[in-house]
Amino acid sequence: MTIQQQDPADVVEQRRRQIRRFAKVMDSRFRIPGTKQTFGVDPILGLVPGAGDAASMMISAGIVIQAARFGARGPTLAMMLFNVAIDAIFGSIPFFGTIFDVMFKANNRNVALLDRHVTDPNLTRAQVRRRVYWSIAIIVAFTVALFVTLAAITVWIIAWLI
Repeated sequence: MTIQQQDPADVVEQRRRQIRRFAKVMDSRFRIPGTKQTFGVDPILGLVPGAGDAASMMISAGIVIQAARFGARGPTLAMMLFNVAIDAIFGSIPFFGTIFDVMFKANNRNVALLDRHVTDPNLTRAQVRRRVYWSIAIIVAFTVALFVTLAAITVWIIAWLI
């Protein structure tokens, strides 16, 4: 009886398919009826206060670990960790966090980063840094808009009560 050796390229492609399936289950397995919007297990886990978001963050870290095994460089891993952190931080906010999890899809973003690394491992630090800065700018702007909106609603409610 002989043991067949698998081609290393086949093993890599098989692992990438597994990671894609995993990300799809976490972020886009189900579709909201009547829309094109998808969601996965991540926002469902987020409904469990505290523990759900922690479990989701730990599960999402698996993709980052796989990327490290694929030899992803520091800037790519940093962007992936940034995505997981943003998902964990904003995902832990009651109600808003669930909506954020449905929209942000950190795992799908990380798989795209991993695919980009595998197909173009020469992505420069400047390109990754630019993407990180834009992501931070968008998130800060969104957070400021959220807080301004919440403050306006609070003032409106207080004025209505008085």
